[in-house]
Amino acid sequence: MALGASVDARDASNPLETLLIAFAQGKRDKDIAALSNIEWQGFAYPEDSEKDLSVTYHLRGRLRLNGFGEVDLPVGIGANATHKKGNAGDASIDVIFHSAKGVRAIELQKFYPSSNYQEILRGQLSVGTVTLLADNCKTDGYGDLPDDEHIAFFRIDLPAAPTPVFVRAGRNEDGGKNSPGETFFSFSLFTPGSDMTKRSCVNRVEPLQ
Repeated sequence: MALGASVDARDASNPLETLLIAFAQGKRDKDIAALSNIEWQGFAYPEDSEKDLSVTYHLRGRLRLNGFGEVDLPVGIGANATHKKGNAGDASIDVIFHSAKGVRAIELQKFYPSSNYQEILRGQLSVGTVTLLADNCKTDGYGDLPDDEHIAFFRIDLPAAPTPVFVRAGRNEDGGKNSPGETFFSFSLFTPGSDMTKRSCVNRVEPLQ
């Protein structure tokens, strides 16, 4: 595939790749909800609007990441908690929209902590590159407490996307008695330079503008 080729988001083979291309292409909420390789659960709207009378709303669903095998997944919480067999790549998706600005971010979370963020992201792409921007962060997103989520930042470049997709990845290794821990990825079209600086991360490429 030639760099810069115009490809519809549905042509990507992996559900996350499909979603990221649609995200970068600025697809409308109805177009994203029509992506057939994701198990969508529908839109969720807030009860009140923001000051400018606009709203932030969500499209939630589930997909399966490549590269994972069968595990015991928790069902329920507390005394009623049980387990079921599932795939460690099964993940929840939250696409965040703004009524005036379109899709703003994508949040993905899966059970079980995984440290190989870059390998996971590369495994979802048929084409494109994943570049490590920064890792070994010293503090949390507020710049005060130690980073206990093992945060790292990446840039995904996709031939079918007009702009890079930026990723903040992390994990919760101590899920408690009702969870085996989680791995999460937050996708954005905005450069994470200020977030990286606030967290005192180690830059692995030239500073972002």
